[in-house]
Amino acid sequence: MAILIAGGAFFGAVLGRFFKVLVLIPAGALAIALLLVRREIAGHTWLDFFLGIGLLIASLELGYVTGLISTHISAAAQGFRGFLARSRRPASSRPTHQS
Repeated sequence: MAILIAGGAFFGAVLGRFFKVLVLIPAGALAIALLLVRREIAGHTWLDFFLGIGLLIASLELGYVTGLISTHISAAAQGFRGFLARSRRPASSRPTHQS
């Protein structure tokens, strides 16, 4: 179960980085289908199935939010690097013309 939760968080982060929030609906449906197949193969109880659905969807959503935040952090870092590059540029040696 821990591998599914970690994989769900990673998959959610990728989705959050590149897609809008509505992509979580088919991703959640895929997670439910995956757990349903796992339940049939391994023979887990219904309680484990519903608990797994809740945990996997929560990890997808948490990963999605993490992906959104990482997008904004990288954009802010690039803007900050541009600001630093402009502030380190040497001043022009030509005198300014004042009228």
